[in-house]
Amino acid sequence: MKISEKLLSRNSQKFFAMGREKCISIIIPTFNEEENIKRCLEGLVKIPGIEIIVVDGGSDDSTVQVARVYKGVKVLSSVRGRAVQMNLGASVSHGDILLFLHADCILSGEIVLEVPHVIEESLAVGGAFKIKLLSGKFSYRMIEIGINLRSKIFKLPYGDQGLFVKRSLFKKLGGFKVMEVCEDLDFVYRLRRYGEIMIVDKEIFASVRRWGEKGLLRTSLRNQLLLVLYLVRRKSLTR
Repeated sequence: MKISEKLLSRNSQKFFAMGREKCISIIIPTFNEEENIKRCLEGLVKIPGIEIIVVDGGSDDSTVQVARVYKGVKVLSSVRGRAVQMNLGASVSHGDILLFLHADCILSGEIVLEVPHVIEESLAVGGAFKIKLLSGKFSYRMIEIGINLRSKIFKLPYGDQGLFVKRSLFKKLGGFKVMEVCEDLDFVYRLRRYGEIMIVDKEIFASVRRWGEKGLLRTSLRNQLLLVLYLVRRKSLTR
């Protein structure tokens, strides 16, 4: 048995010892993700007792067909829109903890099984993970440092860091607001009112395609601008 398999088995035993009420539902919104969804699901389907829900927003590639190959993965159809898709997935899920994962991200089974313990031991209401970008270029290491530093200081992780939350609070907050952008940031901002947001010191691996498609500098500046505009808007609304 490989080391990772031993760890997964050990964590699985701890997970089941906590009871079914601590079940995790992993919700993955997709749209034309045939090149990424397989890699995303590979490690997750090996985790016993985990509910996995893929919510597709009308892909015209083979995303849905690829997802349906995996036994036990529930595949739903939805109108396109990340917030709408994630809310739909949450509405049919059964887990006490909801984990929202982007289709171009990779999260290991051992780390997923640690989430209930993180919430129980830290009394956090939710959280996310440190990001590790899937590129060997030095420029992306700098972006990682910036993202992880922002998350640690301000407790405002983005969706590609794998957001997790207690179901009870997700329902209390009314889920994600339907927005063109920043639905993840808005949700975390509202969630912070109820307690601590934990940034788990474990890595989630994320694609660099958005930086590659629109340029590293342009994408980084856009992300920071969206963050500032959102915070300014929130501040003006609370006055």
